[in-house]
Amino acid sequence: MCSGFEMVHNAMRRPKQNNGNLSALILIVLIIGQITVKDTHGLLLFPASTSLQVTSSISIPLDLPTRTKVFMDMGFQMNYNLPNLLSSFYNSTIWADELSRRSKRQLNSQMDSALHPSDITAGELYVGLEHMLENYGYHRSCLLRSVCELSLHPFAEDHIYGLVTQVITFLLTPSQHEGFGVGEQLYRDIYERAEQIGFLGGDCQSAYPSCEMDIVNLVTRIVR
Repeated sequence: MCSGFEMVHNAMRRPKQNNGNLSALILIVLIIGQITVKDTHGLLLFPASTSLQVTSSISIPLDLPTRTKVFMDMGFQMNYNLPNLLSSFYNSTIWADELSRRSKRQLNSQMDSALHPSDITAGELYVGLEHMLENYGYHRSCLLRSVCELSLHPFAEDHIYGLVTQVITFLLTPSQHEGFGVGEQLYRDIYERAEQIGFLGGDCQSAYPSCEMDIVNLVTRIVR
């Protein structure tokens, strides 16, 4: 049996042993942390025009009175520009002089005008849609008429296929996006003109007589 003196002596020794183990653990953590920081040094910045791309898709079955199953597939792509300059991590100071503000605007303009190699402009998208319509037997002006008809009769905000109609509205409303390239001003004027005709209550069929099919009306029947 241990005496009272031995019990007190052992109780006084235990904290010293724990402190030693804790000190050793802290030392090991610090050494590992220094090694980790040393190995990852220089990975904070990325090469210019580097972006993180997240791609997803949704497949929606359409309720049609036929035995054939028809699905509407939509792909979504999100791009995030990764930092390539230290200035990306700092907010501009409110007391910056005119020269620094001018250089910052030039830098932002250069970054905004730089497209990812896989990106396409709105003009290229519309050209592709026009070719697709022609492959299905429609006149290419049907895309312009669709822009006009959608501006004349927009989808309801509480539509049951809200996500689908929002994507269609975004694609066929040139005034909602700034996706046209520098050399596509004429193309932009043509499509914004089609949107304006519908917005002002014009006759879309008379404006584009070569298109005999109201595609927006057809889509409305499918997703109603």
